[in-house]
Amino acid sequence: MSNANAVKSIKSKLAGLKRRRRFIDYYESGPYARRLESLLDEIHRVAESPRQGVELVAVFIQTDSAVLGHADDSNGSIGDVYRIFACDSFVRHASECEDKEWLYNIVLKLFMNDEFGVRDSLIAAAARFLPESHLRRMVDEFWPLGEKEAGELKRYHWYLAIESIAKQLKDPLLFEKASRARRPELSTAAHRNIAEVYFECGYPLVALQWLDKVSPEETFQLDEREQLLLKVLTELGEKGRAEDIAWSIFRRFRSEARLSLLLSVIGEAERQRVIDDEARAIAQSPGLDHVNVAFLLELERFDDAERYIEERSGQLDGDYYYQLLPWAKTFEKQGRFLVASIIYRALLESILRRAKSKYYTYGVRYLRKLDDLAPHIDDWDGQPDHDDYKVNLRLEHKLKRSFWARYEG
Repeated sequence: MSNANAVKSIKSKLAGLKRRRRFIDYYESGPYARRLESLLDEIHRVAESPRQGVELVAVFIQTDSAVLGHADDSNGSIGDVYRIFACDSFVRHASECEDKEWLYNIVLKLFMNDEFGVRDSLIAAAARFLPESHLRRMVDEFWPLGEKEAGELKRYHWYLAIESIAKQLKDPLLFEKASRARRPELSTAAHRNIAEVYFECGYPLVALQWLDKVSPEETFQLDEREQLLLKVLTELGEKGRAEDIAWSIFRRFRSEARLSLLLSVIGEAERQRVIDDEARAIAQSPGLDHVNVAFLLELERFDDAERYIEERSGQLDGDYYYQLLPWAKTFEKQGRFLVASIIYRALLESILRRAKSKYYTYGVRYLRKLDDLAPHIDDWDGQPDHDDYKVNLRLEHKLKRSFWARYEG
């Protein structure tokens, strides 16, 4: 096929998307999104010049209303094609396009007609294909558009765009001005965002001042704020306060990654002491915390994790399948069959308690796993042995005939 015919074919497909009326249901959305991605790939292959590529992708982006307006995009797969893949394609062609004034007008037109909020990514990437003078001009055009909007959401549309451009220009004062225009009473999130821009632009002291404006009792975005605060304090050389924040971040959600972050502040030589102290603190805590189990397993503290779970076996909730099953498999692999059995029991009991036959296949699998593990356990450490457990299980769930038929079949 000649290039002219290939371009004609693409334009025909784009026109078809604009005329689209048939509804795309939830189950079709994934495959449909992949077809849209293929069309973008086709544009990239066919376009003979950056300008032609921009023109075709711009038309593709303009199909968003017709497509998203007739789709159940609950999983966001179609929206992501426009927000991410189409933007990347546009940037790829636009960055090679020399006519910046023409580009500027294309982007402005696209953004001014953004009905579904998927074109903001073009503004977020504008510095990759437009010079500073055009970005400043865009800001000057957006201010009056935001001021004249009566609706709050539409005002946000313009002020958020100015914030996005300000970040690209590394202009924290402009970012702060846009944030204040968007909401005069600045929220906790706004304080953090402003602080982040000042920090990224090389003003850590101003960033600290903005972070310190938030009340210490405020819990919203606490983790995000403290992560940023730690960077700021480290940059300013405030070691004592940085250590306090690093400990706060670590103990709020223990993990190997956060341990590494803590050690980067207090020193790698403290690793073993910290791990031992935290293992003792976890052992002394009354409740079963999934984060603590994951932390102990990450660090291969299998003895500590085993005792922690066995002592709190009554608190295991098999409904948390995605957490518990990996634990069971890890302990089984380590030859710790009792604690693995305790976890498999919790998973099995969750399925039988819910009494949904579509999950019985998994329950049968867990019970057979318990059958396999039982001969390897000599000391049940106060837990009912396997035979007693199965007797009690049959008595409690004797009416679930479908389950037992599958197990014995």
